[in-house]
Formats: sequence, structure tokens, C-alpha cells
Amino acid sequence: MSLTGALNSATSGLRTTQTLSRVAADNVSNALNPGYVRRRALLVTPGTHQSGAMVSEIRREVNASLQRMSRHETGKMARYQVVQEGLRSYTAYLGQPGDGSSPADKFSAFQNSLTTLVNMPSSNGAQSGAVLAAEDLALSIRNAAQTLGTTATEVDMEIRYEVADLNQALYQMRELNIQRRDFRPGTLESAQYDEQIDLVLDQISGIVDIRSTVSSNGSVSIYTRGGAALIEGDQVQDVTFNQGDGTLMAGMQDITPFKDGVRGLQQGSLVGLSELKREVIPRFKLQLDEYARGLIETFENADATVTAGQPGLFTDNGMAFNPANLDGLAARLQVNDQISLQGDAEVWRIRDGLGAAAPGDVADSAQISAFVAALNNPLGAAVDTGIPVTVTLRDFGAEMVTSQASERARAENDFNAASSAAEVVLAARRNTEGVNIDDEMQQLLLIEQSYAANSRILTTVSEMIDTLIASF
Repeated sequence: MSLTGALNSATSGLRTTQTLSRVAADNVSNALNPGYVRRRALLVTPGTHQSGAMVSEIRREVNASLQRMSRHETGKMARYQVVQEGLRSYTAYLGQPGDGSSPADKFSAFQNSLTTLVNMPSSNGAQSGAVLAAEDLALSIRNAAQTLGTTATEVDMEIRYEVADLNQALYQMRELNIQRRDFRPGTLESAQYDEQIDLVLDQISGIVDIRSTVSSNGSVSIYTRGGAALIEGDQVQDVTFNQGDGTLMAGMQDITPFKDGVRGLQQGSLVGLSELKREVIPRFKLQLDEYARGLIETFENADATVTAGQPGLFTDNGMAFNPANLDGLAARLQVNDQISLQGDAEVWRIRDGLGAAAPGDVADSAQISAFVAALNNPLGAAVDTGIPVTVTLRDFGAEMVTSQASERARAENDFNAASSAAEVVLAARRNTEGVNIDDEMQQLLLIEQSYAANSRILTTVSEMIDTLIASF
């Protein structure tokens, strides 16, 4: 090898070791950063007119299969997480049968007060106790409806936040697509942009389930699993939310989950929030409204002194039940003001009937017995409640509380299972793509040795040239 060739080879070697050391140093400094993928410099031998080695590409050690699996499992986990978190405060308020605070227990207390009153119809204390138990029952149902309404409002707010975060991430991806075109693939700068792109894709996959493609110029296009475009190159399809009916749109494409005829979203936090808004909360609300209807109608029908259109023991804000006004009934459930301890307090009416003109025989318990017997009538709940139509008013409260608590327990079990699966895949992804600091330090030692060898060649060539010059 000529002195010039040796000099060129050593110079090339120094440039290569400089790049190698930068890549290794980046790996070490970012080893603990979430989402960072180990980088590796690929070396090639130059052509016949050059000597030494050179870096041909900076490659990120990405495992595409594990990436897809991780994003899918993360989306599933996010879906179930928002469902169980969304139901937590409501079901905590609702309680469970036997804890003394649930509507089911309030109903049991009311039923027991009526049984006591059958045996003591003349007792003013027993009459007042039954009215007080009825007011506690109505209050527990109203408060449950209000708490559920608060949960629904929070869900709407969370959907707006998630949609805003999703749109922000899509526009961030658009900017990354534009900026990445300025860098040649395989460069360190290009690898840095790819890092940011993957982080944005990870964020989006937690909100909606996606698949992505990469064009020849490096631009990333993102689609939902159902095929709706979210971003194609520079074109972003803004995601919008209609609070009224819960519709989600990507541009002009309907992506609403759980909607007939629509290939909507399947996983991600938006799916969980949509499940709450479109499926779970409406069913819970209907159960509460049907319970309120059952109370009002049962005591209207069992009261021999009440005529059509006249309110009974339980009322719709003081009015008789109107089938056309079922929506939101639970939040309006009240004890008749005539008998309420907060109103006229004519507690004798619970013995003689709400429509009685005057107090009757103090020993007559016929009307109270009719009320107690009516508790065993089937409530005939709407099919959409998920509670059999044959369930009686006596048992409906316990069925409702158990059903709603089971919904939250199911979501919690689904979340725990999805969380475990996501953690397993994520751990595998980190092990495959992450940085092993021990390996990187060993690599730095080899790079140091290579740098020293190339430096020694330069020194030797310099000494040889000096010797040649001195010999003339």
C-alpha cells in the first residue's frame, strides 16, 4: 500500500469511528428514554479506488411485528381502562346489595316499614317511618341518576379531550412527514425523525386502533383498522365528535364504534369512551328510569283511591306517570307532596290512600296490604335494560345494582387481562429494541481501539514522510 493509500485509509477510519462513537453515545444517553430504539451503524467496504471502511446507513433496530402487536395491545388496554375508570365513581356511589346504602337496601327498608305498618295501621310513628323510608328510597334513586348524569358529562368531556389530542398528533405527524423529506434515508438525522414518528404512532394507537404505511419518500399514512384515512402524506382528516348522538367522523367518514352499518373503531380510549356513552350509560340510565316507573305505576295501580291521571305515593315531580315522559324519570322521582314529611305531612294517607278525602278507620290495613302485595307484581322492564321482564318490583333494585356492579367488574377484569398482555408484548419489544448499556460500552472500547489504530497509522505515515524528506 502506498503512503497516500495508507493516509486515505486512516482518514476514512477516523471518520468512521467518529460516526460509530456518536451512534453508541446516543444509544447510551437515551437508554432510559421511553420509546427509544437502539441504533446501529452499518459498515461497507468502498470501491476499488478507495480503501478502509465507511458507514453506509444508520439503522434503527425496529421489530415491526412487535411494534404492531404492542400498539394493538396498548389500544385494547386503553379501551378497557377508560371503561372501568369511568364506572368507578358511579358504582362506588351505587353500592352493593347488603351494604345499607344501595337503592336495593333502601327498598328493603321501605318494604319492611310497610310490613310493620300492616300490623300497626293506627300508629302515627309507623306511618311516618314508612313515609320516611319512601323518601329515602326516592332520594337514593335520584342521587344515583344524578351521579350517572355527572359520569355522562365527564365522558363527553373526555371524548372531546381525546379527539383534540388525536388531531394534534395527526398534525404533528404531518409536520414530521414534511420535515423528514429533507433528509436522506439511513442518515442519523433521518433516524431521529423516525424516532419521533414512532412515538407519535404509539400515542395515536392508544387513542384509536390504526395501521400505517410508509411511502417511498418516507411519508407515513395512517388509517383506522376499518380503513378510514386519518392522514395521507400532507392531508389530515380532522376527527370530529357530535356530542348529541356520539358520532365520530374522520373527515367525511363515519368511524363511530358500536354503530350499525359502520366499520367503526375497534380499540383505543375513544372506543372505551364511546362504549360508555352509547352502550353502558344509556343502559344504566334506562334501568334507573324503569325502576322509577315501576315504583310510580305500582303504587298508582294499587291505590284504590287514586283515579286516572292522579299521582300516587311516588310521583314524577308531583305528577302522575306519563309514558311519553320516561326519559330522565329517575332524576325526577319524588314522594307525593301530600304525604311527604317535607310537604303537607298527611302521613295517614299511606294507610287510607293518597286520594282519600279524610282519614278512615285507624285499624283498617287493607290499603297497606294492597301496597305490599303489589310489590310482587312483575315490573315488565324494557328489553334494553338487560333485566328480565318477569323480575318483580321487590327484586328489581337488587337485580339492577348487581347488573351494574357486574358491568364494572367485567370491565376491570378485561382491563387487567389486557394490561397483562400489553405489558408482556411491551417487555418483549423493549428487550428487542432497547439499549443494553453493557453492550454499548464494549462497543465503545472497540471503537476506541480502532480510533487509536487509525491514529497510529497517521502518525507512522507522517514519520515516514518526514524521514523521506530528510533524506534528500
